[in-house]
Amino acid sequence: MRKVILTISVAAIATLAIGVSAWAETKLIYANYLTPKHSTTPALVEYFKAVEKDTNGSINWEWHFASSLLGIKDIPTGVRDGIADSGYFVGMVVPAEMPVDNYITDFALMNDDAVAMTGVLNELVLLECEECEQEYKDFNTQFLGSYAPTDYVFQCKKEFKSIEDFKGRKIRGFAGWADLIKAMGGVPVSIPANEMYEALSRGMIDCAPHSVTNQRTRSLGEVAHYVIMNSIGGYFGGSHINLRTDKWKALTEKERSVMLKHLPRLIATSVFNYVKLDKEVQTEMEAKGNKFYNADDKLGKFIEDFRVKYIKEVTPKKGIERGIKDPEKISKTIHELRKKWDDLLKKNGRDQATFERLLWEEIYSKVPVKG
Repeated sequence: MRKVILTISVAAIATLAIGVSAWAETKLIYANYLTPKHSTTPALVEYFKAVEKDTNGSINWEWHFASSLLGIKDIPTGVRDGIADSGYFVGMVVPAEMPVDNYITDFALMNDDAVAMTGVLNELVLLECEECEQEYKDFNTQFLGSYAPTDYVFQCKKEFKSIEDFKGRKIRGFAGWADLIKAMGGVPVSIPANEMYEALSRGMIDCAPHSVTNQRTRSLGEVAHYVIMNSIGGYFGGSHINLRTDKWKALTEKERSVMLKHLPRLIATSVFNYVKLDKEVQTEMEAKGNKFYNADDKLGKFIEDFRVKYIKEVTPKKGIERGIKDPEKISKTIHELRKKWDDLLKKNGRDQATFERLLWEEIYSKVPVKG
């Protein structure tokens, strides 16, 4: 297994030798387009505070949500250029600059287990994918972690049940979902997640696929009253937390260790918040009159068959189209890691504490902090 080698500067080593009391304060600015209401936001704030506490304040985070510092498309270059030190990278909105991440996103249709796929994503990028690592290096950034949201489902303004209902309709779609929508006879429209509400309310689209949680966190429940519960996979890719390379290198070994130590909890809490909130939000929205239901048998089978065939036959070709050097290797690794994490969760259990332990043992304990 290949390990990511994270170098440490001579100055940082010297600082470490002096002791904790002599650490200079390092301010780290984090940019995120998600709102304070989003289910992952509390986990990030908890992480920032835990790192500050465990480093005795030598790391001091300043966080910005709701695109208050950088918008979703600007975060990767903003981190690279020093406007922020860290941020939520979403490769699908900058496909030309992040083709590898977009290829990973092409596997989103196989995400029918957010917990397992979260393990897959972090192990892939941190330990098993040289092209992934290089893409973040091109942004002068060290990937630290991410999560896979729960299953995406169609959230619509009208009650769609059959494949005929989707014909000619404008549906938010990107990556493999755009191909699914086309196959259903619909018209995919590329819209960032934070613009779904406006697009639905203005009639620019008829449906938006996303996790049930977004009925609340992005207020979709106000404009999309009909939710088709057949899974169409879930977003897979991006970087929820990272650090510009020069900032990472300037940290002491102790500071890096603290940052890595708290990442399993951040990642696990982010995905488990999604899982818990999906159920809670569905109950809440049903009480308000929104309808949650399955598509008719024909459409349900069409979606399931499309997902299986797409991952097997189409996704590897997407890698070639995106200019990936070795798409077959990445595809094989993703499938192998999915089996590994399925087996780990089956053997050890699926509660959050267990998942945190597995993330540490299988991934973060293997990321070296010494040069």
